[in-house]
Amino acid sequence: MEKFFLKRLKFSAEVWQIVLLLLVAILGVIGFGALVELGATRGARASSVSKLALDAARIPATGRRITREILTQYRPALAEHQRFEGEAGFKRFKTSDDEALLLARYDGDKGQSVVEIMDLEDGAVLHRYEPGIRDLYGRSKLKVEIAGVRRDKDSRNFRINHPILTEDGGLLFHGMNTPLMKIDACSNIVWMVDKVFHHSLERDADGNFWSATYLSPPVVGYVSSSWHDDALIQISPDGEVLYVKSVAEILIENDLQHLVYSGGSYSVDQLHLNDVQPVMTDGPYWRKGDLFLSLRRRSAIVLYRPSTNEIIWLRQGPWMMQHDVDILNDHEIAIFDNNTGVFEWGQHVLGVNDTIIYDFSTGETKTPYSEGYKINEIRTITEGLSEVLPDGEIFVEEQNYGRLLKMNTEGEITWRFVNRASDGRNYIVNWSRYLDKAQAIHTAQLAEQSCSAQ
Repeated sequence: MEKFFLKRLKFSAEVWQIVLLLLVAILGVIGFGALVELGATRGARASSVSKLALDAARIPATGRRITREILTQYRPALAEHQRFEGEAGFKRFKTSDDEALLLARYDGDKGQSVVEIMDLEDGAVLHRYEPGIRDLYGRSKLKVEIAGVRRDKDSRNFRINHPILTEDGGLLFHGMNTPLMKIDACSNIVWMVDKVFHHSLERDADGNFWSATYLSPPVVGYVSSSWHDDALIQISPDGEVLYVKSVAEILIENDLQHLVYSGGSYSVDQLHLNDVQPVMTDGPYWRKGDLFLSLRRRSAIVLYRPSTNEIIWLRQGPWMMQHDVDILNDHEIAIFDNNTGVFEWGQHVLGVNDTIIYDFSTGETKTPYSEGYKINEIRTITEGLSEVLPDGEIFVEEQNYGRLLKMNTEGEITWRFVNRASDGRNYIVNWSRYLDKAQAIHTAQLAEQSCSAQ
């Protein structure tokens, strides 16, 4: 009998040990989950332990993504789909005024992003920039949260975005979520602004540059540390930061917090600033120094006055998920409308893209190039840009598919460029610029002379 009770007692003790271990494990899981939630929701206010728990929780998803990218040989520079069979390179269809292009593209043969000054009379390359991306990144001290194959850390993945020619033959650019860099005519780095820059890059009336950046940690409340706090940033010609301001903060301070905190469900990319267009001269509806902003996720164009922190005008639609806003004259702007909707299966263009012209004097919109967009099936889901030219035709970059063209309102193409490599595949283009030909030739000659002297 004594042995029986001792055996029962030993068995009960073992059961209690198992129960206790299970209880501790359950409490540990609950505690870890609570730390992860704090890390995700409290952002910069979270403790270091909460942030560490959040990083640990992300490890499996990050591992799956990296493995998938390796197995599928992920190439972010490939066009969204392979279109335009039989078309490659530059082709002119009819004569036009003197034109040139600052072509930013991924060179599938070289395996890196390049920029070319191109003569649009015959497609001749007048000068070519090929920066050493590894050397550029060697100067950066930006901290990366979790390593990923998709990060733009080498020449194969880096995309030179929206470059600007400088008077000395150099080039200013970033790589989409990378530092801002200036290189000389021979592709040697001159200076770097070690912050995260993305999307557009434009020169203002005073010779300074405006772009988009992220503030980390976010400066607005009620968001996680991973929330994209888009901000305006102004840089001097020497690479000095002159101005930084959170777009969400601007909206909140102008009683437009509903654009920041509403939308049906929480998103880390609630605004998605993709263009900052400086106003160059005073007009009846704006002043020199004002900025037009494009907020893709809100389908909104904003006229903002930094000098007084005022939103002068804001309109959502009829454009959808747009990129690129340009000032045409003293009362009209042009918006490149991606016409993209968000559906259960993802993002999709509803037919084709378009360029919508908005008239401040009447409050009306018009779409004179709609037929051309339809005939040429221009339908980039994201990014893309357009520029209405002095001769009445329009330059369009179909970024996702690696095509650029100039057309009239009937859709007749003046010239076309398809970024196809010798492997037969199309690669993306990265926000190219129309240039005055005389300026392009002068800059290209200056660049060639400078590099020949080295």
